[in-house]
Amino acid sequence: MKIRFEKCLDKGQIIRIKIDPELVEKELLESQNDIDSAKKSVKEKNYKWAIIQTYYSMFHALKGLLLSKGYREKSHICLRHAIEAIFVDTNLLSEDIFEDYDFARRARERADYSFIYDEQLAIDMLESADKLINEVEGLFIPTN
Repeated sequence: MKIRFEKCLDKGQIIRIKIDPELVEKELLESQNDIDSAKKSVKEKNYKWAIIQTYYSMFHALKGLLLSKGYREKSHICLRHAIEAIFVDTNLLSEDIFEDYDFARRARERADYSFIYDEQLAIDMLESADKLINEVEGLFIPTN
């Protein structure tokens, strides 16, 4: 929703920056590293850590997407609002993918702060993260 995004801009929680393709690429690589680590954590039955890593894989993919439009976030919730306003509301990113990210954000908080996690949640989040990363990376493929 654009109004929440504008509030984040007003509060300085989202700032305009010069577009830096290297920084965008760094975020996308971090995203891939995090999901690879999460898959390893699931194999090791470390489900809490897998959930946290999976969330961060999604976070870094979306952060890279935001950076590609010349914005930098300074809070997780403002990243959410910026992605919704710039990419979801304009149909560049699917609503389902966005909802999966929002669910992952809340699941990461529950796992990290309330110790609520299990194997199925970790596996489901990995599937969602794979879809999100693929969709985000697809937005960077030139269309000629």
